[in-house]
Amino acid sequence: MKENQAVIQVKNLTMGWPGKVLLENVSFDIREGQIVFIMGGSGCGKSTLMKTIIGLNRPMEGDILIRGQSILTSGDKIPEIQRSLGIMYQSGALFGSLSVLENVRFPLDQFTNLPLEAKDITAKMLLNAMEMPSAGNLMPGELSGGMIKRAGIARALALGANILLLDEPSAGLDPITAANLDQTILRLRENIGCTFVIVSHELRSIFRIADRCLMLDPKTRSIIADGAPEELKEKSTNLWVRQFFNAQPDKEA
Repeated sequence: MKENQAVIQVKNLTMGWPGKVLLENVSFDIREGQIVFIMGGSGCGKSTLMKTIIGLNRPMEGDILIRGQSILTSGDKIPEIQRSLGIMYQSGALFGSLSVLENVRFPLDQFTNLPLEAKDITAKMLLNAMEMPSAGNLMPGELSGGMIKRAGIARALALGANILLLDEPSAGLDPITAANLDQTILRLRENIGCTFVIVSHELRSIFRIADRCLMLDPKTRSIIADGAPEELKEKSTNLWVRQFFNAQPDKEA
């Protein structure tokens, strides 16, 4: 793992829509193997930033490079760049009419010419890695919330991506299930060198697994904090950032 190599570079990014700018002239890099949380209050643009990074939203200005290639200006290469990213949305976004195995296999069905047997073997291996060896024949409606998230991550890995973007992975999970999912994330980073960009404000998960946090601020339309969670909790010069990491109420409320 080349820990100093930037796998995502956000350059002079301005994003939003006419009449509403969420972030303005923001730049940052995410390094190989990092677990980076994108944080901030409601409406600050966390999920919009994730969608912009993967090329679903076009920014007003700036560029985003994935392993040195622009996801905005690389023309015919853009779909290939996008397929190098694994995405898991908050709900898991499994197809209700497909079995769990078919859901995990879906990217392979869409983007490869592998024989069905090979695709099934790959999907089963991914479910095993997610500690769901017996779930392949189940339907999404038969899964617990934690299993849905794990199946979503397995599907995100199906095309060999090792940059994973997760939207609120712990949302709706009980503390034990959330802690188990955090351990899965750490194991994937350790075993296959995954880099994670996680949109979340779940402090317990943040303090367990985050290497780094980027705090977005809608008032200044900028990143107001960038660092390890313990460091930001204790040493940030921004009062709101310290309140956030210490789960303290707004003194003006």
